[in-house]
Amino acid sequence: MTGNKYFLVGMPASGKSTIGKLIAKQLGCKFIDLDEEIVAQEGVGITEIFSKKGEAYFRKIERKHLQDLIKQNDEFILATGGGAPCFFDNMELMNTHGVTIFLNVAVEDLFNKLANKGTHKRPLLKNISHADLLSELTSKYNDRKKFYKKSRISIEQNIGEVTDRVNQVIFAIKTLEK
Repeated sequence: MTGNKYFLVGMPASGKSTIGKLIAKQLGCKFIDLDEEIVAQEGVGITEIFSKKGEAYFRKIERKHLQDLIKQNDEFILATGGGAPCFFDNMELMNTHGVTIFLNVAVEDLFNKLANKGTHKRPLLKNISHADLLSELTSKYNDRKKFYKKSRISIEQNIGEVTDRVNQVIFAIKTLEK
């Protein structure tokens, strides 16, 4: 990988961080989790930022950190938060400075994963009951897919097929580099 920036986008629990770490390790490049960078720089958790300062504030600092990471790094695999591509012109910014990869996982698979693991760490899903989770995920997916679909690469997989998704993304990256 030479001087490329890859941005993983998709719904919460689609595997952006898990897959991103594996891809970065295999390609020998830096992995960055945008939410983790925000927490490190702001000194408080995402849920706390949402509860104390609101989503609008969070989206502004998310945009700033995304811009800073693009400027400060020559190459990386970056996992965005699920909403990052949907605000300001973040998707266009990422497409201008690198390659966006949409990890497109079926809403039912996301529901099953989140229903088992819980939603307490996800501020926009935190207060959603188990009974309402599927309809909330479906609504969010329908609102966000127009942004996600602007990605240069789309990988459609089931949650359980992590190795397959990693291999597909690496293949797509190597194909682009030729």
